[in-house]
Amino acid sequence: MTIGILDAAPAIGELASAASLQLSIVVPMYNEAECVAPLMARLREVLAAYGRSYEVILVDDGSRDGTTQAILAAEQADERVRGVFLARNYGQSTAMQAGFDAARGDAVVTMDSDLQHPPAVILEMLTEWRAGHDVVLTVRRDNKSLGLVKKLAVPVFYKALRYCSGMDVRPAAADFRLMSRKALDALLRMPERHRFIRGMVHWLGFETSEVNFLAPPRFKGKSKFTLVRMIRLARDGLLSFSRVPLHAALLFAGAMMMLSFLGTTGAWMAFHPDGSTGWLILALILGAHLAGGAAWIALLAFSEYLARIHEQVLGRPLYVVRESSADLRGSEATFSLNSRESRMEVA
Repeated sequence: MTIGILDAAPAIGELASAASLQLSIVVPMYNEAECVAPLMARLREVLAAYGRSYEVILVDDGSRDGTTQAILAAEQADERVRGVFLARNYGQSTAMQAGFDAARGDAVVTMDSDLQHPPAVILEMLTEWRAGHDVVLTVRRDNKSLGLVKKLAVPVFYKALRYCSGMDVRPAAADFRLMSRKALDALLRMPERHRFIRGMVHWLGFETSEVNFLAPPRFKGKSKFTLVRMIRLARDGLLSFSRVPLHAALLFAGAMMMLSFLGTTGAWMAFHPDGSTGWLILALILGAHLAGGAAWIALLAFSEYLARIHEQVLGRPLYVVRESSADLRGSEATFSLNSRESRMEVA
């Protein structure tokens, strides 16, 4: 097998500007085979009244059920559907990024596949876009289907993010949003690997509007947004947009070391003014453990930032595409977030 590297691939923005599509809808999917057909039926029903050209990009994020086959069937039934099939499960943010790279429309909408993001809201978002807003967010007004942990943890996280970064990211804002081509191209120029997209879109600073919606019950399956993924997302958000965690860890370590020194010295002087050393040694050992633990916390925070720098310097592709609707012959393509360039390796 020979591998060729196409360094002269056109820039993402150049591909988009040459297209005549007005709307791209990006849907990341992971084990959502049962949702593909109902989603497409509902999208066709809603967008029939739109009267403009559109495409639907279904990104299979390494699914292990029949999602790949369901997407291929949707492609055959509707030429406006394009599938992107990732080599493994990279996570929702990366799958969304793969859809962004493939999108050709003047406006790009992202949404979930389980129909909790009502397709009818897309028409309201398009109205706001035509009114001059480059970013249209949707705000979910109900949280009855959210678990207790999410109800309690989500507001705390966004308050912490607002305090640490100064960005007022709405807790109820969903990944159901519209971006203009201008806003999307600006997002694609941001090269970081750990992509907290909600924060990145807010950081861009484009003219933003909001549309409220009520989420219907999930069509099929269960949420893939587990507690572990929620913690990872919170970590990415805080570390990507603030150095406060690092500074706080260092200050905590310094404060604990000072307290341990003062505490052990004071305890020895208070209880053993005669100068005996037994209790002093014990107090010093306890103080050393306390200070050492605080120092380890600071070291872990520093290591996390350093590891992210290391990953960025390696320059590995953010994701690998196993195949796409443009080439279903077994080719493998890798896209690197290096400025606006795409690099493709073809087997």
